[in-house]
Amino acid sequence: MDLVTKQREERKQRILDVARRLIAEKGYDGVTMRELADLSLVSVPTLYNLFGGKNELLFAAVESYFAELLGESTLRNAGEGLARILFLARMLGKQTPRHAQHARSLMGFFGNISDAGGIHELVAHQLTAQLRSSLDEMQRTRQLVGWAETEPLAERLASQLSITMFEWARQQLTDDGLLGAMLYGTALTLLGLARGKAATELEALVREHQEDAGMRPPGASEPPAADSESEVAPE
Repeated sequence: MDLVTKQREERKQRILDVARRLIAEKGYDGVTMRELADLSLVSVPTLYNLFGGKNELLFAAVESYFAELLGESTLRNAGEGLARILFLARMLGKQTPRHAQHARSLMGFFGNISDAGGIHELVAHQLTAQLRSSLDEMQRTRQLVGWAETEPLAERLASQLSITMFEWARQQLTDDGLLGAMLYGTALTLLGLARGKAATELEALVREHQEDAGMRPPGASEPPAADSESEVAPE
């Protein structure tokens, strides 16, 4: 990388770091391009030249946050197969509340712009890539049935994890409930397809966390009850 390119990338990263901090402190609506430029030691035109408009810049800030959270440096000692999947669930369940204000502000950003769906897809894509390789490893070691397609299964797991994070961000789950819901949802999704020791471990997690997964803060709205007329009677 030549010096000019290196300096440009360092400047972009500095701006993204400041943008993430401002989102955490003030929320999306409270961030102005002028303040962001001043704190990043660049001009407003430079922000537009590097990123485009405000939405594009803050999209990049959210992207960098989740890329860092799910990066290889975090997962280097996560193990393989089911161990890696459960490490991801535990890591997200524990780390997210530790940076509560930051995480809630970043996730709140999803609901404030027209391209929020694109960010949701971005997070799910990053999770899916990690989960897919772990599911493939489970199949190679016969911890997972051979007929299961790992790509759609990874997408379903990623969606489960990201939705649970957003429920916590909306204060529909307590901090402890977030971790329980992460592990419960992950284990429940895989339980019917797992084999051997993996199935035993997943069943234990479902049993352990089925009550934790429903932990809601005082005053939090309950999920809507199922329509009794639409329920299918058991055979």
